[in-house]
This record gives sequence, structure tokens and C-alpha cells, in this order.
Amino acid sequence: MISALNRLVDLVEQHLTEELDVSGLAKALGTTEYHLRRMFSSLAGMPLSEYVRRRRMTVAAADVVRSADDLLSIAVRYG
Repeated sequence: MISALNRLVDLVEQHLTEELDVSGLAKALGTTEYHLRRMFSSLAGMPLSEYVRRRRMTVAAADVVRSADDLLSIAVRYG
């Protein structure tokens, strides 16, 4: 179960700037969307959507600090 969570986190990290396709992620991991969300919430202690939101905010903040891009383009990139 932990390996499935690690694969899910890897997939989310690879597609962080894209729209999250939970059903596609579930199919890639060989489970249903319902069980994927339940497993993630149980193991991570937060819903998948909250994890994605926090990761996007963290990566966007790092881009603001180190990037020459303007704030608007960074905000659009990470939603």
C-alpha cells in the first residue's frame, strides 16, 4: 500500500502544473478513484486535493523567490 502511495505522489509531482485527472491516476495504479482517494487520505492524513493544492503553492513560492518570471505567469502556471 505504501508503494502505491509513493507511485501516486510521483505521478502527481510529474503532472503538478496540469489539471489533476484522478480517474486517470487511479487507472494507472490499477484501482478505482474512490479507493485511491480513501487510501491517500488514510495514509497521508489529508485529502488528495489538499495535498496537490499545498504542493502547487510550495512550488509556486519557490519559483517566485528564484525565478525571473513575473508573479502573474507563475500564478497561471500553478493554477
